[in-house]
Amino acid sequence: MTNVRQSRRLWLWYLPVLAVTCSFAGPFLWMLMTTLKTRVDTFAVPPKFIFEPTVANYEAVLNSEFMRSLGNSVIVALISTVFSITLGTLTAYGFSRYKFRRSDNVLFWILSLRMLPAVAVMVPFFLIFTSLKLLDTHTALIIVYSVFNISFAVWLLKGFFDEIPIELEEAAMVDGYGPWHVFRKVSLPMVVPGIATTAVFCLIQSMNEFLLAFVLTTRNATTGPVALSKFQSAVGVNWGEISAAAAMLVIPIAIFTIIVRNQLIRGMSFGRLR
Repeated sequence: MTNVRQSRRLWLWYLPVLAVTCSFAGPFLWMLMTTLKTRVDTFAVPPKFIFEPTVANYEAVLNSEFMRSLGNSVIVALISTVFSITLGTLTAYGFSRYKFRRSDNVLFWILSLRMLPAVAVMVPFFLIFTSLKLLDTHTALIIVYSVFNISFAVWLLKGFFDEIPIELEEAAMVDGYGPWHVFRKVSLPMVVPGIATTAVFCLIQSMNEFLLAFVLTTRNATTGPVALSKFQSAVGVNWGEISAAAAMLVIPIAIFTIIVRNQLIRGMSFGRLR
């Protein structure tokens, strides 16, 4: 009887987890299957789960202009992420360790930049970059994405710095370390998991953003999400090629996440270390 109760309890835990996993993984797996289907198999009713795979969709994407747009996305996302993490780390440490008048208000103002919808700043950014002759350039997108990512990085990294006991830094100062050396040799190494976690989120945000990239670019700096819309033609939507392009858009994020996976896992559980 005890084993039966334990089995029921396990199922009560596993069923919700399985349902949530399927709800997230299901659309992604369906997209991957669509990349390997012909147009006929894609629109088959009922849906085909067993079919003869084809790589024609990937060949069409590799021979299209989407690859240049994908390269633009990677360049813009990486540079804006590095820039955001660098400034965000320094700013977050300052807010965590040095209190000044109305610092909470300044923090909330920084956070409000992240909550601001892209459509609200679309026209001002367009006018600014038009006057600066920066439309359809990587520089414009890097600046815009950094504005949103820095605010997110500051708030997230401040929480990681707050988790570091101040006694460790005080002990380092007793040993003769200055403020910069305390930050670089004591605090910074301890928040590397938090930096990796923040970098993943910033990279995802930069790679997936559509509206601002659609408005601020025309051809030379067009990003991957904008290029996806070009697979739609007068005769319909080629779902196989769109799925293949979307899958390739996920690859850079997946590679970066795999590289920092150990730090990412530590960062997710950082608050439990104290």
